Amino acid sequence: MIESNTIKHVKSLHQKKNRLAHGEFIVEGVKMVKELSQSDLHIKELFTTDESILEDTTVPVSKASEKELGRMSAMKNPNKILAVVKTPAEELVTEHLQQKLSLVLENIQDPGNMGTIIRLANWYGIEDILCSLDTVECYNPKVVQATMGALFRVNIHYTDIYKLIDKAHTWPGFGIYATHLNGENIYNADLTANGFILMGNESNGLSDKLDDSAIQKILIPSFPLGSQKMESLNVAVATALTVAEFRRRQL
Repeated sequence: MIESNTIKHVKSLHQKKNRLAHGEFIVEGVKMVKELSQSDLHIKELFTTDESILEDTTVPVSKASEKELGRMSAMKNPNKILAVVKTPAEELVTEHLQQKLSLVLENIQDPGNMGTIIRLANWYGIEDILCSLDTVECYNPKVVQATMGALFRVNIHYTDIYKLIDKAHTWPGFGIYATHLNGENIYNADLTANGFILMGNESNGLSDKLDDSAIQKILIPSFPLGSQKMESLNVAVATALTVAEFRRRQL
């Protein structure tokens, strides 16, 4: 039987303020926990209704009833296992960023979009995502589930992206790109192998803070060319199409 204070603590991690206060977040599901166990993240404790699904582990394991796991879970239909994980301390080294392609997210709000973007980054070998401070937290349980384990393999940094972009303008050979309806067709544009790809809020796109002539505006064209069927694409879809073209140039 799991102590009520333990259940209360795990349940408190559903809320951002408590995740920040304790430096912990939760991961649920057999597949997710198995991926987690192969990462460098520190698992503090495991709760499971079926101990047979766990292989050899040095992590403390507590047997839970379905009712107890349900009380701790952030899911409508709890899985068989839940992990409490220490939030990693991500160090942002700008010298490292100068040599790579990274995503910069401004005020992304939807957990599903955030999770999908993290999965895309992992698929296309993007190691770092730079997030504005008002972007949805990557350790939100809905984001964690949507990443399908990619969260454990991508570095997520919450930082002052505006100062970082100003600094990046001084890096030689470094490109800064943003999708825009008045941008140059991405399939004709010159794209650097290292740079920032900026993606903005689902409803409003990038803010006026990033209306900078030094940022290269690129367009994902609709078909047939010159037609415009809607105002914009979903931000995760736009991210996928944009990053795919950058990576295609490097094949």
